[in-house]
Amino acid sequence: MRAAIIIFIFITLCLISGQVLCFSVFGCTGGSLMFKCMYKNQSETDKQHKGKYFCRDESCKTGISTETQNRWVHNGRLALYDDENSRFFTVFIRNLSREDDGKYKCGNSQKWSHDVELVVNNEPHCGTSVIQDEYVGQTITVRCEYDHKFKTHTKVFYRMNGDPVHVMNSSRSSGSSEEKFILSDSDKDDFTVTIRDISAADDGVYLCGVERDRSDDRPSETSITHMTFFKEIHLNFYSQMTSVQVQAYSSKSVFITCTFPQEFKGNKKFIQKDSQQKILVNRQNQWEDRDNLHMFDDSSEGLLKVFLSDLTANDEGTYRCGVNINDDDLFTEVKLTVNPDDHFRALSNTSAIIGESVKLTCDFPEKHNETFKHFCKENKKKMCEGISSSEEKRFEFSVSSAGVFTVNIRDVSLRDAGVYWCGAETRHTHLTSVSLTNRHKLTPTMPPVVGREGGSSEIRCPYDEKYSTEVKHLCKGKCFTTDAQKIIQSDEAHVNKTRISVKKETELNVFTVTLSDLRAEDAGIYWCAVKDAFNLPTELMIVMKDVITREASVRGSASISCKSVRNLSSLQRSFCRGDQPNICVRDGVRVSSSMRTNGRFSLTDQTSAGVFTVNINNLTEEDSGKYWCAEESSGSLIFTEVHLNVTEETMSPDTEKSGFPVIVAVSVGLILLAVCLVLVLFKIKYNRKQGIISSSDRRREAGDHEVAQGEIQDSDPASTPLDSTVHLPTNPSDGLLYASVSFQKHEESLSDATAAFSKDEIHSDYASVKHSSTPN
Repeated sequence: MRAAIIIFIFITLCLISGQVLCFSVFGCTGGSLMFKCMYKNQSETDKQHKGKYFCRDESCKTGISTETQNRWVHNGRLALYDDENSRFFTVFIRNLSREDDGKYKCGNSQKWSHDVELVVNNEPHCGTSVIQDEYVGQTITVRCEYDHKFKTHTKVFYRMNGDPVHVMNSSRSSGSSEEKFILSDSDKDDFTVTIRDISAADDGVYLCGVERDRSDDRPSETSITHMTFFKEIHLNFYSQMTSVQVQAYSSKSVFITCTFPQEFKGNKKFIQKDSQQKILVNRQNQWEDRDNLHMFDDSSEGLLKVFLSDLTANDEGTYRCGVNINDDDLFTEVKLTVNPDDHFRALSNTSAIIGESVKLTCDFPEKHNETFKHFCKENKKKMCEGISSSEEKRFEFSVSSAGVFTVNIRDVSLRDAGVYWCGAETRHTHLTSVSLTNRHKLTPTMPPVVGREGGSSEIRCPYDEKYSTEVKHLCKGKCFTTDAQKIIQSDEAHVNKTRISVKKETELNVFTVTLSDLRAEDAGIYWCAVKDAFNLPTELMIVMKDVITREASVRGSASISCKSVRNLSSLQRSFCRGDQPNICVRDGVRVSSSMRTNGRFSLTDQTSAGVFTVNINNLTEEDSGKYWCAEESSGSLIFTEVHLNVTEETMSPDTEKSGFPVIVAVSVGLILLAVCLVLVLFKIKYNRKQGIISSSDRRREAGDHEVAQGEIQDSDPASTPLDSTVHLPTNPSDGLLYASVSFQKHEESLSDATAAFSKDEIHSDYASVKHSSTPN
């Protein structure tokens, strides 16, 4: 309402003056404004091209002026452009505020001017500013929201490349996909601008706005319009997507995956080290090799995979992992550091029995403890590929300690054969790097076959169905190598090989060889092979006919001497416990050439005599059982069976017979000693009793009555004498052991008299004293 009143008053004054042209322009807080200041007299030309200005109020202290043509002149938020070929000059005001609301003048400093009313309102969607980061070569879309009242107005899109530059407006956009800029006004209260194939030159600040006049209605064709801008978009376009530091290790490998926008998945990718020439990947979806550099352009995902193997210090440097875009490149910078390999495990060769599990140990730098752990399998091109999703359930990861994690592979099969790498994976926005630290060569094997000397054993060779028509081989040692000893092949007649028979089970894809009349030298590793593409090892263990038996006692010791079947200095001896030798040697080893002492077990190796001896101390009954003496050379195991029986020590009948008289004599002697001791004690007690009786007789003869009375008087000399009666036994032979004394207090007595006995003269064991007081 306020704005409408101001406009009405302003127009009225302009009409009254008649000498100047008055007009109004509208902006919004936080937005920008662009308008034209028209020449007053269209016929005048030369003189009007001097001293253009725009200022506030009559004083014109605040504003901008120029004598220059065809170039933008700036003064803070104000800019002015005088086009010599037009009948106007342009004024641009950026970042409006409510304080900018008011009266201004624009004109020629010599002859004419116009009064300008600038109205600044608070409007929805006005004053917004966004920053958008994009990469060269992409096609992007920006969105500009506006107030619904401008739905029918012409939308404009400008670029602030230092100066405001018109890009396009909705009335002139063809919408052709071939245009660089495409403006689309949607049914909603916004319009979008699509910029195709952006380059570094396209970055800058862009303005979204509408074309309007002094009313909110759509301007007519004859109206003098101006541009109200309500949104700024800061577009930053980069050739370098990111910069990543990658750590790798000497003699190891590193796997890098670079990600690019999907619109470039068909573009040619490249690798460039430092300032060297680019190495282009010429073919998609297949590996290309350049010495130790391997590249794979995955067109389906828009990825470039890079594998650097057998790293050295020369591989260190700065790489660009990029994609070509017309005359520009989009790339990720990779700063590769190759550290010395001073604490990682070397290549390990691991065998795993088909159908069982195997555990592989992997190192990773402790600083990568929070990163992802990586495990991959090397393909025929020596590249490391991730485990397929169908197999992931059989692979279990666990961190066992700092800097170490383990991978447990369950239900091992023939397809698991190969070389595996493990390491630490680090993920960034546009790049993933895997520093591979450990290499494991996994060889699936058939379960060991145990045969006894003189007996027979079957070696089964399963193969893939695709090899059903191929010739199968069985060798002692890896087939098709110089050290291999050929045993038999499927197309060979074996009639003359009396110890060998063959059975072909084509429906089961199994080739079976039976070895008869087994001997010690038959022990070893046998390989089933098809051409040079398939090799499967099976271990044949031989148990000798002779059996060692030992009897021993609990708490005693046992010494078991094992004779070597082969006289080789390289033999590894071991002693183990278990029902089966193949399980025993794996899980039950007690002592060996490399572990000669283990608790109660010890091993002494007498190489010159071809014997090794095992001693077991402090035996218990639980030590009874089956043991095996084993000798190994180059994977060839030969066993000798040992039976140990430990029992409690018992006495023989002769020992019991000879010991009986001794036991009887000792028993009789103890009994006699006890009897003598009892008699002595009896005698001592008897003598004591006799002494007591003699003493009592003497007291009676000397006048016991007087003695007793005297003793009573002596107990309290100051008191009145007490009457006392002592009754002595009439029969001395009764063996007096006690005395009974009765005291009566005289009625005239005033003292509390007591009776006292001398310990030296009292010999009775018990005394009973009764003290009766006579009533008054």
